[in-house]
Amino acid sequence: MKKYFLRLILPIAIVTGAISLAVTQSSLYRQIGQSQRLFNQVYNQIFSTYVDELDPEAFTKASIQSITQNLDPYTVFMVEDEQHQINVLSKGKYGGVGIQLGYRNKTMSVVAPMDGGPAKKAGIISGDVILKVNDEDVKKMTFNEAASNIRGKKGTEVKLTIKRYSEDEPIVFNLVRSTIKVKEITYSGMLSPSTGYVRLNRFSRNTPNEMRKAFQQLLNQNSKEIIIDLRDNPGGLLSSAVAILDMIIQKDSPLVSTKGRTKDSNRSFYSRRKPLIPDDVKIAVLINQGSASASEIVAGAIQDLDRGIILGQKSYGKGLVQSQYEIDDKRSIKVTTARYYIPSGRFIQKRDYIDDKYILNKTEEDSVFTTMNGRNVLANGGITPDSTITPERMAALSSQYWRRGYFYSFAQQNKHRYQTFSEVLDDLTIIDKFNEFIKEQEDDIQLPGEKELGQVKEKIAALDSMNAEANQALETLSQFYANQEEKSIASESEDIRQVIILEFAGLMNGPEGRVKQALKDDKIVKVALDILSDKLVYETSLIPFEITEN
Repeated sequence: MKKYFLRLILPIAIVTGAISLAVTQSSLYRQIGQSQRLFNQVYNQIFSTYVDELDPEAFTKASIQSITQNLDPYTVFMVEDEQHQINVLSKGKYGGVGIQLGYRNKTMSVVAPMDGGPAKKAGIISGDVILKVNDEDVKKMTFNEAASNIRGKKGTEVKLTIKRYSEDEPIVFNLVRSTIKVKEITYSGMLSPSTGYVRLNRFSRNTPNEMRKAFQQLLNQNSKEIIIDLRDNPGGLLSSAVAILDMIIQKDSPLVSTKGRTKDSNRSFYSRRKPLIPDDVKIAVLINQGSASASEIVAGAIQDLDRGIILGQKSYGKGLVQSQYEIDDKRSIKVTTARYYIPSGRFIQKRDYIDDKYILNKTEEDSVFTTMNGRNVLANGGITPDSTITPERMAALSSQYWRRGYFYSFAQQNKHRYQTFSEVLDDLTIIDKFNEFIKEQEDDIQLPGEKELGQVKEKIAALDSMNAEANQALETLSQFYANQEEKSIASESEDIRQVIILEFAGLMNGPEGRVKQALKDDKIVKVALDILSDKLVYETSLIPFEITEN
């Protein structure tokens, strides 16, 4: 009787569930139909009665862009040349200033500057918020319009006004556009007799082949440890991330999955072959706030599967999948159709990508997960490193020189004095030469607070220019700043020299030479080398311990 009852009740439950789902779907489609009719009525009313005759194409494009701007930053309507990023992934070449842009909380920011590009040479860094392009407020532009205005013909200038959270005032950069050739790997080589290093800039169709060659060359040189540098790598193709993980992770291990509302959006990826890198080769992955998307998939999978250690700063937090749908020959729409989930089950996207009021049946997700070894890891918008290492900030005077492009200009003007890069390294008078170069510049270098002092001087002069006490106090403060500048030149001389050397390395040996030189003073790389060279410390890093959310 009990079995008969189950056989009777189970089909009823299935039918009831199917009917409930059908009713729910029917209700949703009815709401969509009503919304479309409302939209069409408003649209027709505006076109038929508005005081001025509207351009249908321009108005429709603006209307669609207004819709997509209420969604996540990556759902966009694209017309002809706005399909730029896809062309970069396939061809790897364009004209611009060399920055990967992001759009979040209605602000445009720099995800990552590209090695060797005008932006990085000028001192633009990850996290800089772009306020204006050629004195035009970016808030009055769509994301694609702003990005298009930054790009342009080689040799032309573009003016970027940015906000940097460590600075009180906006910073203006006048950049000269150049042809940007996006290289997969800036540098690969041995940092010590047993430690190999690869700096990867992006994930394109050719990246797996390049990485396979780089890994094999390091292994041929008897690498026992490998550092994979994904700092300022904005990501790219999912397929490339999976292919690279396939070279590192044991066969049949989960790598990443995508989950969405359509059947095609739900996919799971596993390692399919024996890894190129043996299990006994220790791995360290370097990330920062400019590491996004595919970079986070690689770093997150290696962390979740306890295949290596992650060092640096918390990554950007981009875990959404886009699909592009062609509307006609000239127009298409790129829609976010799924989420990335790494092996522990973490969703790495920052949760502020869409306003909750637009979402039906919103679900809450866990924030703490565990790795294969049982370590706690966080789903707090990005990948939190196993060891967070904050780069040292450039000192006040050096920052001013960097911002104005003085280091690069000095190296460019004095390159002819040296036959080889070794001669630059051996020049004991290079700081003296740089100081003379600074004196020749007409620009007024101001330390923090000096600008405000000038404003105070003007206001006091307007009130009482003859007040002896006030004038004496202001003179004392002015002399203080003059002394501070002299002290800063002395105290920052070694830092200044290092940056000068970097600029010469880039000019004389290309981006690869610049990176190679930078590694010698790279704080995060030094920590990675220390950990990888100590078996006990490395293995202890992969054992469960308590962590706190940052």
